[in-house]
Amino acid sequence: MSTIKTQIDQIVTQYTDTPSEEFSQAERFSDLAIDSLSMVEIIFDIEDAYDIKIPDEADLEKNGFTIESYNDILAVVHQLVEGKLSNE
Repeated sequence: MSTIKTQIDQIVTQYTDTPSEEFSQAERFSDLAIDSLSMVEIIFDIEDAYDIKIPDEADLEKNGFTIESYNDILAVVHQLVEGKLSNE
């Protein structure tokens, strides 16, 4: 997961002035001064980086996930990447 964390850190860093060391402490992306438009761009960047599709919020919630915080997105991406690798 550390490789995923490193890459997501690099992506999120492009959209905030908050040091990456503080990402995991934030309860919401808004705590990192990331607005909804930037969040959409972050999701697109992550999808491109990993060749995955992050489900919409309703589908995420059905599976017990959200993408409201940095830690949430790490968990979702880790799950999707693991699933993709096990299906190859």
